[in-house]
Amino acid sequence: MKLGRIAGVAAASAVLVVGVTNSAMAADHTMHTGDAFGNVPGVDWSGTGFFNENGDVVTIKDNDADGRGVTMNVYIGSPTGNPRYSFSVGGEGNTATRKASQGGSFNLPENTYVGFKFCRSPDGECKDYKFLNDH
Repeated sequence: MKLGRIAGVAAASAVLVVGVTNSAMAADHTMHTGDAFGNVPGVDWSGTGFFNENGDVVTIKDNDADGRGVTMNVYIGSPTGNPRYSFSVGGEGNTATRKASQGGSFNLPENTYVGFKFCRSPDGECKDYKFLNDH
């Protein structure tokens, strides 16, 4: 009886862990800003970004309580291409998401490269990324 109860608790715990998994953790692409100390190895990134091609989901997270936020700029083609939209978030642990289901400029064209310029704000230190949106 005791072994059955332990197995039941273990199964319930596994279901809880799977149910809590953040969709950003399963992202097609992950991006990072610089860190607050100039890209020192072993220091956390100021921000993390995720791009899921299915649904054109772009999520950004501010990782540091450093007085800065993060801004994601989205372009068609490359990070210097046709501007599509931009959004920001600030405060350690806070996230913001944009997705195709919101319509308009958030619905990114398929089979096209999408450029991302992911920046710490307000200082503007940015990293460029480009991914093929083929889902």
